[in-house]
Amino acid sequence: MFLVALTGCQSELEQSVALDVSIIPNENVTTVGDTLVVKKGSPMVFNLVGDPDYLTFFSGERGHQYIYKDRDRVDPNDIESSKLKLSIWYQYGNATTATDLMHMYISDSFPGLLKSNFNADSVTVESHAWKDLVDPTALPQAPGTAAKAVSFEVDLASYLGSRFAIALKYQAKDNSASQPKVYIVDMKIVNTMKDGSTSTLYAGNFGLTPVNMMAHFNLDDQTSLSTNKEYGTVTNNTSGIWNLKDAATGNFFIHSSNTGKALKYSWLVSDLIMANASSPDAGTAVKNITQRLDAYTYTYNQVGTYKATFLATNSNYKAESRTIRELNIKVVE
Repeated sequence: MFLVALTGCQSELEQSVALDVSIIPNENVTTVGDTLVVKKGSPMVFNLVGDPDYLTFFSGERGHQYIYKDRDRVDPNDIESSKLKLSIWYQYGNATTATDLMHMYISDSFPGLLKSNFNADSVTVESHAWKDLVDPTALPQAPGTAAKAVSFEVDLASYLGSRFAIALKYQAKDNSASQPKVYIVDMKIVNTMKDGSTSTLYAGNFGLTPVNMMAHFNLDDQTSLSTNKEYGTVTNNTSGIWNLKDAATGNFFIHSSNTGKALKYSWLVSDLIMANASSPDAGTAVKNITQRLDAYTYTYNQVGTYKATFLATNSNYKAESRTIRELNIKVVE
């Protein structure tokens, strides 16, 4: 049985943690020069020697490339198109309470929220010359269902390289029925590169901050928001308050209010963001300090060429030592 050892690149620190990676070829995994050739859907078993405290694997597939682990933006010259995508739907209430309930805005001149002076922030968001992000008449005007959510795709090409803010305004005008619960679904910026790859920035990275305009009215259906009433969010059912617990995946909502309750009014405003911003690529944690790992198995299911990377780390209160091992992989039919 022939054992191919795969040598690693230079350590990222002068004093490096030890790690060797090797693989045993079989009928589905062969070596051509410095490249491992594997059949699609065939498990690859990587043998690991060195026992680092922590080990992370980057497969080299989109969203999991080591070279992009610290990337926070993409070069605008590499972008073919930039789109803000989202869906929206209302629950509860009726056409009367849902009409003209929401507005969605964008601005490349908004100065940003102070987040420490509610009176100033509330005046700033109300008086700013926002542009409509989407046509307000195209937003839902009646309650519906998740299956019939209205989808939008906004071209952000003109904003590439510029900082801008996105704002959502919820302002109820009728309480003869429930004031609707509004769901924002899968809100994200998707940049398509000239090479066909994509980069995604979800709403959880927008720095969304509520400006709860009714914070000083001591409403009886908002008492559960007992702290940070001006900028707070909730994970329970509090009328007219934003719930952002799933914003990392682009999903969030503002709670409904019962019939006859005070009209709710709240903004949700992003930090100054860039359309070409990008969430860093992620690796898979395959080992921590409490484990021992001698082998790791991974399966590629798409034909292509990949740079797989193992990141090994030893750390204590004095220092951290890191080493990477890179493997060229070609996946074939």
